[in-house]
Amino acid sequence: MRKQHVLSGKAQSDGLTTMSKHARTFLLIINVVVILFLFSQKLYAEALHFIAYGDTRQDIKTVEMPQVKHNAIARVIRDMSPDFILFSGDMVCRTEFERFREVITNNYTGDKMIPLYPVIGNHDIVLSGEVNIMLKELFKKMGVFDEPKEEEKLRVRSWQVLCEDICGKLDPAYISYLKEVLCETADGRSWYSFFKEVNGLKIKFVAMNSSLPDDEEQFQWFLGELEQFHGPKIVFEHYPIYSTGFHGCIELLNSNSRASRFRDRYSKIFNDTTNNILLVISGHEHSYQRICKTDKTGEMQFPVYIVSGGGGARLRGQGECDVSEIPCDGFICRGLITAYHFVDILVNIGDKNNLILKCKVLGLRSDLEKGLSDDDTVEKQFVKDRLELIDTFTLNWRNN
Repeated sequence: MRKQHVLSGKAQSDGLTTMSKHARTFLLIINVVVILFLFSQKLYAEALHFIAYGDTRQDIKTVEMPQVKHNAIARVIRDMSPDFILFSGDMVCRTEFERFREVITNNYTGDKMIPLYPVIGNHDIVLSGEVNIMLKELFKKMGVFDEPKEEEKLRVRSWQVLCEDICGKLDPAYISYLKEVLCETADGRSWYSFFKEVNGLKIKFVAMNSSLPDDEEQFQWFLGELEQFHGPKIVFEHYPIYSTGFHGCIELLNSNSRASRFRDRYSKIFNDTTNNILLVISGHEHSYQRICKTDKTGEMQFPVYIVSGGGGARLRGQGECDVSEIPCDGFICRGLITAYHFVDILVNIGDKNNLILKCKVLGLRSDLEKGLSDDDTVEKQFVKDRLELIDTFTLNWRNN
């Protein structure tokens, strides 16, 4: 009996030793996981994280309804806590600014403030009868009594949208960042730029008004922006330079359209690699497209064009024309995807002269043949954990 007791004690000791080994292994794994998590959080904190999307407007028949799809998308963006947002235009259709501001206030203001940098879209400045009356009153105050040309009306309306309908009516504490770069700098301008830093390396973001392709002041300003800063740049505007979508067939094949005139004036400058333009982000097409050139190894060259117009407006697919006729200057569309979506971009530094851009496109695809999802469906399904990875790519820029 005594011998049996001794054996039982030995077995118990061996069991405790085994348990101790398992406990130490478990604690080691936990420590490694914690260290890796903290390290990844440090890297993420040092990176620049921003999101791009656009085209949230309702159709003319539903302008007085809440922007439900936009709000669902904005809710997910808010939970991802980006440093800021680039908005590629068409916030509204004519008069629904209050609806747009509601979404921004509900999601991007308050304790979790996320700056939103908008550009003008064509629907934001539609010259309806109501808008024309407003502009006439404004021109009278300015001492202009002769009927201004449409280009001048659009220029003034663009400024009015950004500085009065957006800056003037959102919370002043929230919108101060935009007033600083736009509304308190040069009266009448609807284009601007700002800098962001990644570990001491500056990136210039350039917001342009593509609805004013012939505006000489904007053109000279843009040339000056390139001359003043030779580092990496990201341009965002509304009309896509290249597109194989619905508007590409209608507008980019029409040399008189604003989209074509903007392309003709700016594309060579955008594509000049000495200007260090990394991305050109636009909207207008209610789809997602990545348009780029590649070298012999298959690596993407700069600039890369991103079309992101899936913020809530009615989705559209491929253009109904021979897309090979659309002038693309050797750039190729890597696929057109109809989806409510946004573009998630993380910028980090490999070394002092090397930027790494990790780009993901997240959203919900939509089969146009089966019909578009309604507001309630999108509101239920556009949830962070349910989103599809629509596209992903990495870009490396080195300062030579």
